[in-house]
Amino acid sequence: MVRLSLKEKIAFKFVFNEKIYQRWYGRFLSFGVDYWRLKRVISRIHNWLQWCSEWTKEGDEVYKKGEEALKEGYKTKAKEMFHEATACYHIGQHIFFIDSAQKEKAQEKARTSYKRAISLSDEEDRPIFIEIPFNGIKIPGYLRLSNSPNMPLVIFVNGMDNIKEAEGHAQGTVFKQNGFNFFTFDGPGQGELWKDMKFDSKEYHKAVSAIIDWFMKQDQYNIDLSRIALVGFSLGGYLAPMSTAYDKRVKCTVGNSGLVYIGGLAGLKRLNPIWQRGVTYMTGCETLEQAVNKFNWDIEDSPNLQVPLLFYHAGKDEVMPSPKIHADKMMKWAKGEKILKYYEDGEHCTQNHLDEVFPEIIDWLKDKFEMH
Repeated sequence: MVRLSLKEKIAFKFVFNEKIYQRWYGRFLSFGVDYWRLKRVISRIHNWLQWCSEWTKEGDEVYKKGEEALKEGYKTKAKEMFHEATACYHIGQHIFFIDSAQKEKAQEKARTSYKRAISLSDEEDRPIFIEIPFNGIKIPGYLRLSNSPNMPLVIFVNGMDNIKEAEGHAQGTVFKQNGFNFFTFDGPGQGELWKDMKFDSKEYHKAVSAIIDWFMKQDQYNIDLSRIALVGFSLGGYLAPMSTAYDKRVKCTVGNSGLVYIGGLAGLKRLNPIWQRGVTYMTGCETLEQAVNKFNWDIEDSPNLQVPLLFYHAGKDEVMPSPKIHADKMMKWAKGEKILKYYEDGEHCTQNHLDEVFPEIIDWLKDKFEMH
């Protein structure tokens, strides 16, 4: 039985209001769930505690449709059903930090479904699973190769609760279609790697550099490694620019809605209880007091960023207090070429403006890498 504090009960009752969580619709739709399926599942859910179980149940049904389609010889339908099942499982586990057992079970199903889906892709389009050694464990990720040789590499840095099989796949498709090589991974405290290594803000950039080290040693993928960019959304909107500052091999970076400073224990306690649960989950700690040493930073304590930065922030970001302060701090810290795109009416990760944001990111990266 999940035990919630009074503060959490109030917060979860508030978030489980369609006027609130419909903010996430754009994000959910972007990685492959059908709009009407989204509406049908949500209509069955009457309490936040049901969220993960109902979405997992829906994922099981869609996965079954994929298996049936495959038996009937409908390969394309089967592939799409497996991708949509992955999306359902991911939606179910997304920010469901109140029950790690349910969350991990849903994530594991997402990974299984994703593997079934990509096994049905044409070989030239199939994501390549890669495990990269780091501090005695292996960072899992998927590489999407450009259809042209010697093109740049975009490394996508996850947020607090992305997984490489959902956002990573959807965004990888966009970047691949525009000529980029794209690598998505689960870092420390994220997705598949969570069970082996928890999040530590002081160590994360080292994992990113280990990924770049690995690519530098490869010669079979025909990637131009003189042109590397990091892109990150949400927590990744901080982690990508920060990691770029530590690794001079990265030539430019994009961040969206980065939480660029915490402010110690007092700052953690100002976060919504949903995200407080995320902090303890990522770090593997039981309390914020235990977690603060691993989840506390100020972007200005990192080396100043010297390469081009494109940074987005949202005036109505419900995840963090005072988003404009975070945007201003990021701009002060970055010393190279920099652009701030601030949407006064923007939701977290500018998800109500992604139809503008994604093409703009693509164009900006093409310009930086002279892809004409």
